[in-house]
Amino acid sequence: MYSVLILILIPLISSILAFVSSKKWAGIIAVGASLISLFYFLILISGFNAMHEMTNNDSFKWIPGTSITFHVGMDASSIIMSLLTLLVIPLSLIATFTKKEEKKSSYYGLMLLTLSALLGFFSAQNPLTFYLFFEITLIPIYFIVLMYGGVERKKAVFEFFIYTVFGSLIMLGGLIFMHYKLGANQILDWSNLYYFTFDLNTQYWIFAALFIAFAIKSPLFPFHSWQVKLYSQADRQTMMVIAGILSKMGVYGLLRFNFVFPDALQQLSPYLIPLCIFGVIYGALIAWRQTDITKLLAYSSLSHLGLITAAILSNDITAQQGSLFQMFSHGLVAAALFFVADVLIQRTDEQSIMASSGLAKDNPRIAVYFFIIVLASIGLPMTSGFVGEFYMLWGMTKVNIWYGVLGGLTIILSAIYMLRFYQKSMFGEAIGNNKISLPLRLNEEYVFIIVVILVISLGVFPKTWIDLSKFAVSQFINVKSNQ
Repeated sequence: MYSVLILILIPLISSILAFVSSKKWAGIIAVGASLISLFYFLILISGFNAMHEMTNNDSFKWIPGTSITFHVGMDASSIIMSLLTLLVIPLSLIATFTKKEEKKSSYYGLMLLTLSALLGFFSAQNPLTFYLFFEITLIPIYFIVLMYGGVERKKAVFEFFIYTVFGSLIMLGGLIFMHYKLGANQILDWSNLYYFTFDLNTQYWIFAALFIAFAIKSPLFPFHSWQVKLYSQADRQTMMVIAGILSKMGVYGLLRFNFVFPDALQQLSPYLIPLCIFGVIYGALIAWRQTDITKLLAYSSLSHLGLITAAILSNDITAQQGSLFQMFSHGLVAAALFFVADVLIQRTDEQSIMASSGLAKDNPRIAVYFFIIVLASIGLPMTSGFVGEFYMLWGMTKVNIWYGVLGGLTIILSAIYMLRFYQKSMFGEAIGNNKISLPLRLNEEYVFIIVVILVISLGVFPKTWIDLSKFAVSQFINVKSNQ
């Protein structure tokens, strides 16, 4: 019998080995452990049956004398986000081998701890287990940025820490209030919450607490002031994980909890969706004006996450189906864009989008890979970005045509700033930097090839993941509608 708990423990135990190993062996252990986790995960979900809703549960009493339990398992939404985690983190670890100086053993140990915590977070099957891993993920990322970030890393990571802890405390208060209203003797589990309806006033308070916490974590406008600082100071391999996975924790949490407060969501969504759409446009316009690669990608992420959140808040099954698919797609694309940034900055020693001007002539392979990733980012048909955006905008249009029209501006605006970024960095006038002609290293080639295959295959053959996304969100909506 395969166990989700074992999946979480593989990187956790491996992190200890990485911490006590040499730099060379720590990197090998980290990549090996992440790939073993991926293969074990594929075996674990091979017997997944949508009719049974969940596979390989692990549950036991957490605090003796209480109804609080530790509960992990794999359902449809867990599978999608866990797979994203198990794809992005190995790629980010492989990408570290391109650095001029190898990472220290502590980096690989901390990254394996991050992998373990993220797997626990996405497989959590009750709110308190969810909260436990929500908090734990902060710790290794904090130390990674603090130890391996840029010159202003201390200020950036401090602001990130304070914001996130503040949001987490509000979230904890909301969960305690939820447990109190549910009943002290009731187990606070998804299965119990599915069939329990809180009164409207209670829903308002729970929604407010959780929404603020999730909006800070992602982040969403206007809770994003820490984002640009952190994105520009964290090393770029770590940013592949932060932008690719950690930024999805907030929107995933909102999707996961939305069945708890259906009436409050219906009452508040007409006010929050326009705010999210404003964030979409705001992020895109600011990204358009950036000349720093990492800041451009930070505001781009803010824009895309705003659209995903608007789709979730619309409470339409088609839009939410698209939002879950888009979390997966954007996670891959965001990680890939930060990998592109790493490849460019290593060859120029600058973060300006103009520093690599003329690179396409000397390095056409990079230009081709980069172009495919850009197309996925702007949502061109036959790429993964198109599928999720199409479903989100279609669902939002069914709720209110203006949501779809204004939300659709993200496609136009992202095309403007991403193609501008591509043109200026690839086809501008060459500035005489000899390093930009350096060919791709083998591990860089591997990362590019894997990402390109994934974004194209998801765009051409999306049915399996669309069906899984539909089942995941309909599981929440149908339970409440059938009461």
